[in-house]
Amino acid sequence: MDEKFKLKAKNKTSHSTAAEKYSTNSSIENVCTATTERTNSNGTTKPLISPAKTAKLGSAQDFDDILEVVGSFGRYQKMMMFLIFMPVSFFAAFTSNLFLFQMVLPDYWCHTPGRENTSLSLAEWRQLTRPSSNGEPSRCLMHEISWMSYNNTSTFTVTNKTKECNNGWEFDTTEYSATVGTSLEWVCERDHYSHYTMSVSMAGNAFGSLIFPILADKYVGRRFMFFVALSLQIIFTIPLLWVTNAAVHIALRFLQGLCFETNYLMPYVIYMEVIPPERRAHGVMVSFIAWTFGMCSTAFVAWLVPHWKYLAVISIFPSLLGFLYWRHLPDSPRWLLAKGKVHQCADVLLQISATNKAQVSRPEVEAKLEELMRRQPVDHPLSDVLQYPKLAVRTLMLFLVSFMQFVVYSVAMLSMTVLPNSFLAHFVLSIFELPSNFFGWAVIHYMGRRFMVYCTFLLLSVFCLAAYFCIQNEWLLLTILGFVKFFSTCGLFVVFLMTSEVLPTPVRTSGTGITVVFGMLGMGVAPHVLHSGLGEGGHYWILLAMTLASAICMIPFPETLGLQLPQTFQDAEDLGQGRPFTTWIHHWNLHNFLQPPESQHKTVNKALLT
Repeated sequence: MDEKFKLKAKNKTSHSTAAEKYSTNSSIENVCTATTERTNSNGTTKPLISPAKTAKLGSAQDFDDILEVVGSFGRYQKMMMFLIFMPVSFFAAFTSNLFLFQMVLPDYWCHTPGRENTSLSLAEWRQLTRPSSNGEPSRCLMHEISWMSYNNTSTFTVTNKTKECNNGWEFDTTEYSATVGTSLEWVCERDHYSHYTMSVSMAGNAFGSLIFPILADKYVGRRFMFFVALSLQIIFTIPLLWVTNAAVHIALRFLQGLCFETNYLMPYVIYMEVIPPERRAHGVMVSFIAWTFGMCSTAFVAWLVPHWKYLAVISIFPSLLGFLYWRHLPDSPRWLLAKGKVHQCADVLLQISATNKAQVSRPEVEAKLEELMRRQPVDHPLSDVLQYPKLAVRTLMLFLVSFMQFVVYSVAMLSMTVLPNSFLAHFVLSIFELPSNFFGWAVIHYMGRRFMVYCTFLLLSVFCLAAYFCIQNEWLLLTILGFVKFFSTCGLFVVFLMTSEVLPTPVRTSGTGITVVFGMLGMGVAPHVLHSGLGEGGHYWILLAMTLASAICMIPFPETLGLQLPQTFQDAEDLGQGRPFTTWIHHWNLHNFLQPPESQHKTVNKALLT
């Protein structure tokens, strides 16, 4: 009895210590039991931990095997998906797309005084005083007007002489009561400021996606970096409401852009690392569905509140709500293991097992984690991928494809001005993404990743070419651009999935971050591609070339359907062994191409361990 009491006291103390060290698991005392036996009412004892689970845990060869023992897709993962992952994806899309509506520059023209002395309507007065050049109404010139008074009656004559606007500008307020461009008068020689600000914001996004994931990988973890990104978004959005200097406004947009992708990327990586290989495509699909609804809701909110300052205030609320996850969002157990934090990693795994009702003992979990930790590298920069030829090529190709597909995606997204009603156009283009999520998941799950890649890029090429021949028909062009967005979304679906499946755990977050960096650079280039000056529709040829190049870049990738996530660099280098390049691997013949006996997850790179 004394020994049993001591054992209970010892376990209780260890649990309290774990709760103090790892504050996110507030109920860690309930995660695991003090003893491995339970006393029934009749006085007999029954083991709390299944002998089968104990044996399976003992034979675990990698982290995925441990995850399967504690529950790889049980109640814990489903709660995380519905309560954390999907809301974060929704609000990340919502916040980033509100920025687009703030930067729209509606039609404008010179303010010509004197209409109040006439009986003309605003439209009639504008038609008289606004000159045309090559059939296009001028935005920066006005006709000179000669006024004469006779018997207390004023008459005027519109001359053919033109002059620059010297009385300010008027703006079309049909859709927007105020945007950044109209409030700060970014017009005429400064009308490119809106496009430039979007590019600078995407540059900030790219820089943040480069730096923050590396910091998360090396020092602070995914969870802490998520809350840092939320804080920065709030801090740099508030001053925008009263800043009037263009340079300061653009600088704040850069700083605000640092966090736009990071606040989505961190929960994304955490979730992808606690689900099994066969559920990863499902996870990406769920993320994209929530993202699509976030985009669609943006058009509705912007239509209800067509003032950029109010939209900026609204964009702060999702970040404030994100702090509700402070006690509920765990850090990635894979990252904790990679950093040698075995005790904290066990805390998360035991919380998963308790929620999934798959009890395991702490000593056995920690012993197995210690064993795995000794077989993997802990701290390695992303540049280490260059030591592995296949992994290096695949990583570089992912970066290039991300850049090119984000250009295609962003050009389609920015084409919301193709209709007079930009809210409707944005909604239509956004809703096209919804079926692409189901299409992408079904094709990837049943037909394989490689089939999805070439099917997507072939059809995307067809629609990029078709768009050039439909520029005179607004609704037909919008439909074609909807399909461009449909298949470019499928392309990004593959890029994000392949990034998580190809890169090893030590650099998965930083590698995914740099993949996003190249994507954000593509989004920064997109406004310039759209206004490239190659003639009406000339930018569609650029999109066609990028799509074909993306298809070529995906050639070195193996079929990863059903494979486990690589834990080490050597795992990633050996990814796809036993799967012939020329063989089409899909759901119905996958059993012929399972992990080889000496699979990559059992391989250890002795040089790295040294």
